[in-house]
Amino acid sequence: MENYKNAPQYLYGLTASQMDMFMTEDNPIRRQSERVTEESISSATNYLDHGGMWSLSGSGEKGPSKYSMSVSMYRGGARGYGRPRTAPPDLPSLLLDARICYLGMPIVPAVTELLVAQFMWLDYDNPSKPIYLYINSSGTQNEKMETVGSETEAYAIADMMAYVKSDVYTVNCGMAYGQAALLLSLGAKGYRAVQPNCSTKLYLPKVNRSSGAAIDMWIKAKELDANTEYYIELLAKGIGKPKEDISKDIQRPKYFRAQEAIDYGIADKIINSRDAAFEKRNYDEMLAQSRAMRRGGASPQAAPSGFR
Repeated sequence: MENYKNAPQYLYGLTASQMDMFMTEDNPIRRQSERVTEESISSATNYLDHGGMWSLSGSGEKGPSKYSMSVSMYRGGARGYGRPRTAPPDLPSLLLDARICYLGMPIVPAVTELLVAQFMWLDYDNPSKPIYLYINSSGTQNEKMETVGSETEAYAIADMMAYVKSDVYTVNCGMAYGQAALLLSLGAKGYRAVQPNCSTKLYLPKVNRSSGAAIDMWIKAKELDANTEYYIELLAKGIGKPKEDISKDIQRPKYFRAQEAIDYGIADKIINSRDAAFEKRNYDEMLAQSRAMRRGGASPQAAPSGFR
C-alpha cells in the first residue's frame, strides 16, 4: 500500500488477485495486445478468416452462413463450404488480367512507373494480344493548370508503347490533354477511339517557374526547346501531319471535341458498345470452366484466366 500513489486509478477497488492479473507481464490484456499486429488486422486476413461479408441468407440454428459476394466472385460463383486460400484480386489486377491499363491522373513519375511495368508484363504474357489503354488525364498539368509532371514521363510511356510487340488500343474516356493527347494519338492506327462526350486538348510543354543564375535559366530554356521539338515530332508521327502545321496549330492551346479530334487525326472513331475491336469476355463460359475444374478436384490456384 506504500506505492498506492504509483498505481493508476483504474486499479482502485480491485482485489490482490485482480491487480496481479493486470500488473504482471503474463496477463490476458498483454497477451491480447500481442495478438493484434498489422498483419492480423489487414483486409486480406479478415477476408481469409471471415469470408468477407456476412450474409443472413440461409441462416439457421447455427447463425448466418459464411457466404461472401467476394468469395462467390473469386471462386467462380460457387457457394461452397470452406474459406478461400488466398485473398481476392484487387480491381487493378482484374483490369490487368483483361489487358486493360488505365491512365486516370496527371502523368507523374509514379504513374509512368506503373504503366511501363504493366506494358512490359502484358507484352511478356502474350505479345499477340492487344493492350487497351484508357485515358482520362490532364497530361503533365493538374486541374489548376499547374505543371506537376515532366514531359519526359510521357515520352517514356510513348517509347514503351512503340517498344512492345503488342498493339496498343487507346481510348479517351474523359479528357486527354497535352501529353495524354499525345499518347492517345500514338495508339494503333484504326484503334484510337474517343467517347462521344470526351474532350482533347493540345498545348506546348511548359516548365515550372524557376529562378537562379542566368546559365541555369538558359539550360532550362534549352531543355524546354528540346521537349517541345520532341513533342511535335511524336504528334506528327501519330497524327500524320507535317511538323510545321502542328507547330503552327498549337502555339495556343487547341481544344477538340470527339468528332473534331477524329477529323484532325488524333483518333479514328467514336467508340460504342458494339465495337468488335474491344474484346468482350464470355464470363458465363469462364464461370462454367471454373466450376468444372472445382468439381474435378483442381486447386483454386489453377482457375482460368479472369479468376487468377
